[in-house]
Amino acid sequence: MADLRAYVANCLMAGHTITHHSDTSWSRNVVEFKCAEKTFIFTQHDYIVKNQQNKFIGTFAETSEVLVKDVSANEVNTTLEELDRICWLLSFAGLSRVVRYGHDYPDGSNCGARNAAFGTAEYFRPSIEIKDGETIKSFVEQTYPSYVKLEKTRKLNVVFDYLTQAERYNQPTELRLIIAFTILENLKETFAQSKSIPYIKHHFCKRPKPEKGSDKYSFNELLHMMFQDIGMENNLKEIIELRNEIIHSGVSGKPADAQFVMYEKIHDIIREYILRLLNYHGNYLIYSSGSNTTATL
Repeated sequence: MADLRAYVANCLMAGHTITHHSDTSWSRNVVEFKCAEKTFIFTQHDYIVKNQQNKFIGTFAETSEVLVKDVSANEVNTTLEELDRICWLLSFAGLSRVVRYGHDYPDGSNCGARNAAFGTAEYFRPSIEIKDGETIKSFVEQTYPSYVKLEKTRKLNVVFDYLTQAERYNQPTELRLIIAFTILENLKETFAQSKSIPYIKHHFCKRPKPEKGSDKYSFNELLHMMFQDIGMENNLKEIIELRNEIIHSGVSGKPADAQFVMYEKIHDIIREYILRLLNYHGNYLIYSSGSNTTATL
């Protein structure tokens, strides 16, 4: 069996273990993720480790090489799919669209592929302290099994992609809000489907043969059910009112700063919901604090 080397962009995390260089210098530039009975060894480029990434914000930034040892030829595609799942989790952790853009197999042979890839490196208010290699390693290894189980039924890659789109530099607040509302709609719909709630004539219904309007679940009711299912209680009145205002009129009469405060609240709710859904236990960053304070699950 041979080693596989892959190439990843927009991953701004710090390392977990130290590499000693021939000139006696060293750098904390390696994180090893043990997922799917394999070890994915991420080595970060120097400019990431030295915190020089700011000049690459908003660009497609080649940041990482990933080594997976002892991969048989018939395991290559499966291994790349597993790496892509890790990249999605890292995208959510850093709110930067982490993407695999190529690989070589066997390592060093220049036989492999380079992929058309998109996404930009962002570093605004990450979900997990990505500059702490121990924390990011724990997050990925804990949540990977749940992600595998839920990625298709709950469309988690769509949710993560929308979150990174909302966090792109200089995004208008109303557009951020529209994306956040779309995420809630997406999560609500996949929740209802996962609970086998009847879907009749474009509505989720409380019984298989609805006879009146009250037999249909409202957006509000389904959201409350979704959050209660994982032990969350939230007052959604303001959020739903703003959602209705923007969706129906395209703009909001609220001042820009009030809109952003509302966006912060929605993002906090979505962030906690996803972490609970993924069965994460540990510290995470609170968006509305500027990701400067932590909460624990």
